[in-house]
Amino acid sequence: MKRPFRGLGRGAGPRRCYDVLVIGSGIGGLTCANLLARAGLSVLLAEQHYVVGGYCSSFRRGGYVFDAASHFYPLLGNPATLTGRLLADLGVATKWVKMDPVDQFHLPDGTHFAVPAEFDPYLARLKAEFPGEVAAIDEFFRLARQAYLLGLLCYFRGRGPGPLGPLAGLTVRAVLDRLFRDPRLKLLLTADCPHWGSPPSRTSFVFDSMLRISYFLGNYYPCGGSQAFADELAQRFEEAGGDILLCAPVKRILVRGDKVCGAVVETGHARARRDQEVRTTAVVSNADMLQTVEQLLGPEVLPPEYVARARRLRPSFPCFLTHLGVRDVPAEVLSRVHGYH
Repeated sequence: MKRPFRGLGRGAGPRRCYDVLVIGSGIGGLTCANLLARAGLSVLLAEQHYVVGGYCSSFRRGGYVFDAASHFYPLLGNPATLTGRLLADLGVATKWVKMDPVDQFHLPDGTHFAVPAEFDPYLARLKAEFPGEVAAIDEFFRLARQAYLLGLLCYFRGRGPGPLGPLAGLTVRAVLDRLFRDPRLKLLLTADCPHWGSPPSRTSFVFDSMLRISYFLGNYYPCGGSQAFADELAQRFEEAGGDILLCAPVKRILVRGDKVCGAVVETGHARARRDQEVRTTAVVSNADMLQTVEQLLGPEVLPPEYVARARRLRPSFPCFLTHLGVRDVPAEVLSRVHGYH
């Protein structure tokens, strides 16, 4: 698959100096690098993999094309949302297919539940399926909407956690146990929790609500696949003057006094790898947080309380992915069994 961006040759390597180094070319790193380049800064995007995209990349095996992880993209195809407008501002021309249903859940009792793309039909379907829980369903989504709006004010408008009030400390399980009696309904409403990497007892109700409600602003899949979307972001970044270096893990962020002064990047061909120092006054790390603290920076250059707080973070549960290519199975059979079991 020919990519639409050039990338720096591993033999040539990056320039010696940049205003900003961005570590990691997932969608967050690509978006950040685009915005910085469009602000007039010289930016190097360093990626340890041989493709851009991170979890939103694709790969080929045995004649099949697989998405590495992500299989849908909330909001991105809706130009009325913040992220949809952002992509338009960056000149991203990727077309999007709206998913409907959003999810299909297969429950242990053999039943299944398809989540419509629009909220009102979803709510009506829930109430029809669980007529004894109608009042509790209304209360649950009243609280979820409230948490969604207050979360936007807190995390996107800089209002701080104050407006969240008692919602701030609630878990998904606490709210479900307080409102519902039917275990099948509780299971259905927590079916997305594995995406978040934590069980309902450890998942923030505010966090869950912000994602749950945003689903009904549109879930989309990029035409051409995940790699086509990531590659176009890389192309727009290069058009804005940025440099992309693939197969280039960052070994160390360099600090002088209390300021970043550069980084050590591994470059070169496979048989002639070398460490190259790149000077920069700012680094944006999309690497794992503990890796950034413990290895890239080193705990000795950070305030002890910051390091201690990072070390107290509990890891989320990992996903285990198996990629299977399926031949000669009728579409109607796949349609019946696809979804979450």
